[in-house]
Amino acid sequence: MRIAWVLEDLGVAGGVRVVVELAEAFAGRGHDVLLVTRGDPGWIRTRVPVLRVDAFDRGTLPEADVHVATFYTTVEPTVRAARARLVVHFCQGYEAPHPHLAAELPRIVAAYRLPVPKVVVSAHLVPLLEPLYPGPYFVVPQTIRAESFAPPDPDRAAPRDPPTVGVVGPFEAVMKGIRHALLGVARLRREGRDVRLHRASQLPLSTQERGLCAPDAYGLGIPAEEMPAWYAGLDVLVHPSFPAEGFPLPPLEAMASGVPVVLTDIPSFAPLPADAATRVPPGDPEAVATAVAALLDDHELWAGRRRRGLELARAFSVGRAVDTMEEAFQKMSWSAKR
Repeated sequence: MRIAWVLEDLGVAGGVRVVVELAEAFAGRGHDVLLVTRGDPGWIRTRVPVLRVDAFDRGTLPEADVHVATFYTTVEPTVRAARARLVVHFCQGYEAPHPHLAAELPRIVAAYRLPVPKVVVSAHLVPLLEPLYPGPYFVVPQTIRAESFAPPDPDRAAPRDPPTVGVVGPFEAVMKGIRHALLGVARLRREGRDVRLHRASQLPLSTQERGLCAPDAYGLGIPAEEMPAWYAGLDVLVHPSFPAEGFPLPPLEAMASGVPVVLTDIPSFAPLPADAATRVPPGDPEAVATAVAALLDDHELWAGRRRRGLELARAFSVGRAVDTMEEAFQKMSWSAKR
């Protein structure tokens, strides 16, 4: 198949990493693959050819068997261009509930209302979207190249002293719950614990964030190839998303790095077994602080979560996702011909 993945840009985002790794995996199976973007490449390196265009239209999008629109902004122009036998909306999370995208709601709804197949990375999105928008719907597993994050010290059995807690994502994206993770770390510090905080974000450190809990290190736009080293410096990752989030990559990346994880108890994380991560209610800094303290104080628990995470991350292989997507593309193409 000739497959073109249509992206706004190749900027700092876990969703971009997913698209690039899927595209590379398809190319590795002999498919003719291209990334088409309006933005400047830079954050992530790729072995797949990249076509830089000024707009997505009939004159710029290449002919293909499949066009994969990877964000709500790319769906309508990809469909309108009509340069592929099959157009697919690849959905890593439903954008409508996010407060920072409130002004974009009409455009989001219009994109989802288009009668194109939707491929989603989390099963919980199907009952959310299916009553509102046409399908068909296909679920593919989230993916990670676990080997890229393998820790340099896989046999370490306890957190460091002092320990480091990591939090990934922009403070300004409310649904990511970063505020509550910071308040949890601040509580630990008030209790007298010498806890280091490492942050990674696409946006600069704001005065408001610094006032809540000043980080010991702030990674701004860390290149994709440097993230494994960033995770290797952590002892616990806190990922405090609200239910509107899809299936973010940082928890899997941390597990693949041998870092125990504290997650919120939301539908997208349902595929993760109960023994793989500590779960806390969304928006509860006290629960975050308690969960982190339990991991740091109980070395047997910490080591068990580390071993389980390393094992589990390998199950979310890129190959598994490509198997599912290849089958879905074939089914969709056959239906379109009929």
